[in-house]
This record gives sequence, structure tokens and C-alpha cells, in this order.
Amino acid sequence: MFRILIANSKGGCGKTTLTTSLAGYFARSGRRTSLMDCDPQGSSMAWSSQRPAHLAPVQTFTSNNPSHGLTPGWMLKVPANTEVLLIDTPAGLRSYEFEQFARHADALVIPVVPSPIDLRATLIFIDMVRKLDVVRTGRMRVAMIANRLRERTNSAKQLDATLERLTEAALIRVRDSQVYVTLANLGQSVFDNDSAAVRTHQDDWKTLLEWLERRAADSRTGGKVTELPTSSQRLGS
Repeated sequence: MFRILIANSKGGCGKTTLTTSLAGYFARSGRRTSLMDCDPQGSSMAWSSQRPAHLAPVQTFTSNNPSHGLTPGWMLKVPANTEVLLIDTPAGLRSYEFEQFARHADALVIPVVPSPIDLRATLIFIDMVRKLDVVRTGRMRVAMIANRLRERTNSAKQLDATLERLTEAALIRVRDSQVYVTLANLGQSVFDNDSAAVRTHQDDWKTLLEWLERRAADSRTGGKVTELPTSSQRLGS
């Protein structure tokens, strides 16, 4: 099972849009995809409830701690056939809370929006992430995605300049567009719709998807393994 963590301590940076978009991509690619919504707001669950039956299924469920994050035994909630697990985290995670998530992830994707205030808060979060053993040892790889970009604006240029100093994956950029809002209200992602207007946005994700596919391959050959519970464990025996 390949586990992707979507996190940023700053709220309003597009974590749920990023999570549901990736869920749509992996589901459509034929992999059994699960999404764990750890945010008390339940935005990913709301997206899932609107998802049409004819689309590739995404198994969505809440964490076992309704207020904030994970408690022991959370893996019992993950469907046994899961190939890709996406974890949508709440805002405001403190270091010890975030560490609970990081221990069970192969890749971390951090969305950042082009706002000086948001960027400063995100840099504090990134500094915390870099100090974790799973990051320093390379067991969990990190990418940042410049989200809701409006090309040729000063804020976008500032964000680009900052992120490019931090990571090779900072070249991932997703444009600001009402397409995401419209599709989210229908329980869809940009990978569930092949209209001409939506296909242009799919191209924005190519670099991130290729990066994740490489991480998935790494996890299969030598990454961490979180064993799924057996049937008897699921039944409490």
C-alpha cells in the first residue's frame, strides 16, 4: 500500500482539493484507492458523498479520532484491498500530532498558496517537517505544490522563488480556477472529466504525478511496510 500524506499547518491552502484530485487520478488509473479524512470539517467526506456511482470508486472514511488526527488502531479502518491511501489532515497540527501521521506515510505533499502570510506560516511548518527522522533518513519524501497560482502576479513570482530554493519538486504549479470548485461540488476531480476545458488543467499535475509514481515504485522495492489487519483482527477476535 502506497501512503500519501497531504498536510500543512496553515488552513485554507487547498489540502482537500489536492487530496480529492489525487484520489480521482489513482482511482481512474485502476488502483484501489482509499481516502482517510482526518479534518473535523469533513470536506473530503462531503466530496465523496456527491461522487457519481459511474466513476471509479474512492473508498472514503474518517479517522478514528474525530477531533484531531489519529489514535492507535487507525489502520483497522483502512479497507483491506487498498493499494493507494491518501490522508487529508487537519490544519493547526502541532509537532507531536503531525509525527503520528508521518510515521505511516511514504510521501508528503505540502500545498502552498501565493500569500506572504501563508508562505511564512508554511515555512515554519516545513522547518518542523525537516527535523523529523522519517524525513532526514529519506523514509518519507517531501514535495511542495504551488497552489491556486495566478500567472505573472508578484505573489506567484515570490512563491516560485522561495519554493525553488527548497525542493526540486517545487516546479509543481496548479492554476487558480473555478473548474476545481465546480467539479468538487459534483464529487469529481479534474481526472474524472475529459472536456476540453478540464483537460488543460490535467497537464498542471503531470510533474507531481510523475514524482508520486516514482515514490510508489520506491515504496514497493524498499519502502516502509504497514501491515493491514487480518480478518480476525477486524472482527475483534
